[in-house]
Amino acid sequence: MSEIRNLLIGGVALGKGRLKNAGLAVMQARNEMEKHLVNNSYLETAPFKTINMIFRYGDKDDWDPEIGNIDTKNSELPVAIEFDTSKLKAMNVEEMKSWFRLSLIEVLCDIAANYDLPYEFLDELRD
Repeated sequence: MSEIRNLLIGGVALGKGRLKNAGLAVMQARNEMEKHLVNNSYLETAPFKTINMIFRYGDKDDWDPEIGNIDTKNSELPVAIEFDTSKLKAMNVEEMKSWFRLSLIEVLCDIAANYDLPYEFLDELRD
């Protein structure tokens, strides 16, 4: 039986170029945030079981999430935000992880506001 994740993250480049170490940084940020989601029962009352986040690597930072309709078949909420690739290229793995972590906190707060989910723990994670 496969493990069901609360937070899925994928990435797509909107232009040419490669982001070194982005995959590792995304995975570390996701693992950390997923623990907080579980420990704080974030999705317990949500009408979906999984947040399916897409990181778009483009030419600007746009953390105003594009939140789609709930995929009822898979019980997933599709969400997308954009990152400035040139900024990310200048970061090391730890800086990228912190940037992704902060973006996840902001997006999860927006989702919490839309679906009346707990968010207090997210406010405490901002630093």
